[in-house]
Amino acid sequence: MPRVAFVMHVKEGQEEEYIRRHREVWPAVLADLEKAGVQQMNIFMAGRQLFLYMEVDDYAEASRILAQSPESLRWEESMASIIDDAGGETYDPENPYPDSLPEVFYWQKAER
Repeated sequence: MPRVAFVMHVKEGQEEEYIRRHREVWPAVLADLEKAGVQQMNIFMAGRQLFLYMEVDDYAEASRILAQSPESLRWEESMASIIDDAGGETYDPENPYPDSLPEVFYWQKAER
């Protein structure tokens, strides 16, 4: 299963708002993630830096499906006012899933 990760930044002063919104992710967006083949998604936050990790059947196909969903696009547009991309540039809600960071190390406990 492909693992995908990337970073973004919360705009200064928007940290609590970012957390609040992710406590209330719209059910239609969660359904879109499932439809797109996302098996798991985690977002970690350190100060203003965000690290997103997901396991997905096919990342390119998931990105395409999510980009065509009116509800997912509306969600990304709503987030654009409080986040920046990895380089601190303005977040593009029409391209919310950038190329994944290169994986350098992976370890998983052996099944017994």
